[in-house]
Amino acid sequence: MEWKLGRLTSEPVWAALGGVTHLNLCGCAGLTDKRLLRLPSSLRVLDVSYCGRLSMCASFAHLTALTSLDCCETHVVTAGTAALPPSLQELDVSPSIVKRFPTSMSLVHMSQLRVLRIDGNGLDTNALASLPPSLEELHAFGCWWLNPAPSFAHLTALRKLEVIASAIDDASLASMPPCLVDPIARDSDKLTPAAALPHLPALRLLDASDTGIGDALVGSLPASLVELRLAGCRGVTAGASLDHLRALRVLHCIGTALAPAALAACRARGCVVPAARQLRGHPKAINSLALLGDGRLASGDAGGEVRLWDVAAEDEAAAVLTAGFEANALAVLRDGRHLATGPYYSGAAGCIAVWDVGGVPPVRRTTIDCRWGVWALAALANGRLAAGCADGAVRVVDVDARAARTTLTGLGGIVTALVVLPDGALVSGSPDSTVRVWDVGVRACVATLVGHTREVHSLAGAWRQATGDRRPRRLMRHCGTHAAATWCCL
Repeated sequence: MEWKLGRLTSEPVWAALGGVTHLNLCGCAGLTDKRLLRLPSSLRVLDVSYCGRLSMCASFAHLTALTSLDCCETHVVTAGTAALPPSLQELDVSPSIVKRFPTSMSLVHMSQLRVLRIDGNGLDTNALASLPPSLEELHAFGCWWLNPAPSFAHLTALRKLEVIASAIDDASLASMPPCLVDPIARDSDKLTPAAALPHLPALRLLDASDTGIGDALVGSLPASLVELRLAGCRGVTAGASLDHLRALRVLHCIGTALAPAALAACRARGCVVPAARQLRGHPKAINSLALLGDGRLASGDAGGEVRLWDVAAEDEAAAVLTAGFEANALAVLRDGRHLATGPYYSGAAGCIAVWDVGGVPPVRRTTIDCRWGVWALAALANGRLAAGCADGAVRVVDVDARAARTTLTGLGGIVTALVVLPDGALVSGSPDSTVRVWDVGVRACVATLVGHTREVHSLAGAWRQATGDRRPRRLMRHCGTHAAATWCCL
């Protein structure tokens, strides 16, 4: 039995929870430490992510059947993991609002743990050493306290390892267990050209992009490898050989000096080697992209810069716009020459800015008051803008009048993604793991798509042209980090 609740305020609701095994309380404002203790012991899967009223004293120890717990963006592991039941097989504390977990944090009592997602400073060398040998998947982002030389050798069942922007080094790579299938070690600046892998006979994918690895690691790769990502690895030279990688089917190597003859030989064996270039110049992380009507690309970053690129002609941005504090969202209006950016900050007020990018230089034509924090934008068929806001609402904005005309509510938290279907329906994604389809004209949700287990970060549509009878339109949804796409017929 699976339940999803937004509030826990009435006794009939508590009475109905008896025997429930799956419970989604993502963003539930009514969940406190005391109410947590009233949850039934029958629970096996529980989502309390974004439950801001849970404190570091919250305890799950009474949930002795619990196998899966999502407590990202809460404080529940601030004091350590002693309050978590040993029955857990999957634990998600990523992303976390805890800036620094206790140095004594140990997961040694979780002898059945199979999947751990953690980020920030949650995983240091001591916590890594405490992980049980049952662990099959470890996803860690920004764990710079993995020092010195963290070892993975004790994780004898580990098949998937994702360590991004973390302090792993050459010795860490050498400690990888032989059962490893899919390791990802991007943005790890302590890896050097001397780094090499041990014998990994099951290895199928390796992502070492934006690291200092070199020819030695390429030479240590097993013949079983199917996909290799080396983007930005400037230590890989023309002397690196790929001849032993006969099973390789995908190679991403932009930013390396691999010899053209080696790449040609890979292609001749049936390997896909995308030809691509890097567009450089953003000083901060890129948050958003949009395609202009004339084929140029717009990109917005966390520092508030929006750059316009003529991708076919040059590697430098043709124009740079100042979009304010963070360019979280971009949308091209239906005329193809006006670009909306959000949020733009002017003093204390948050704004959506609309730019005329058809001229040289681009000019900001309109500034629309928006004090809600814009996370997503989409251009509607009638020339209006849909703005997904931090307060959990979508506001339909009249650009000419510079005002919100319609507000859609009940979206399940921050609106992180928007896309418009050909018939005008608006689709939204939120951290509560749902995708909702809206009829904007009547301000109603006409469908809710469920199945994702993590927050939905992006949406994209793909459709066939209509013929005599109406064909189904399809929506591609993406959720979480590096999650697989799902096609849904509507």
